[in-house]
Amino acid sequence: MFLAVLVIQGAISLERLAEYRALVDCAKKAAESAYAPYSKTAQGAALLSADGKIFKGAKMECASYGAAVCAETAALTAAISEGVRRFQAIAIHPSEYPCGTSRQMLAEFGINLDVVIEDSSGHIEVVNLRELLPSHFGPHNLS
Repeated sequence: MFLAVLVIQGAISLERLAEYRALVDCAKKAAESAYAPYSKTAQGAALLSADGKIFKGAKMECASYGAAVCAETAALTAAISEGVRRFQAIAIHPSEYPCGTSRQMLAEFGINLDVVIEDSSGHIEVVNLRELLPSHFGPHNLS
C-alpha cells in the first residue's frame, strides 16, 4: 500500500498515518450513504473519538437548501448522541476542509483536533483545527 502524507503542522508517525488512512476510508464509505440530489456532491465524514471509536456521518440535503446537514455535523451529532465528548481527528471525503459552522461546532469539544483529508493523488493531508479556526469562540468566552 502506498502511504504518503503532507502534515501542515508538526510530525506524524507511520502508525498514526495508517490510522488516518483507515479514517479516510470510513469517510469514503459514509459518503456512499449521502443524500445529495441538488449539489450532486456526496460527502462523508468519520470522527475518531479519544478512545478510538469511529462515528460516521453523511451529507443530507433537502429542497430548502438551508436545512441541509453536512457530513461533519452528522458525524459529530452521532457521537454526541452516544455521550462522546472528546475527539482526536475527523476525516472528510471528498477532500475539503469543514465549513465555518462545522469548525465552530467541532471546536466546542476541543480545538486540538486533527482534520484529515485525502487529495486527488491519494496523499493524506493533516491540519489541526486550531490552524483552521485560530480565534474561535467557545465556552471560555462565556465565563
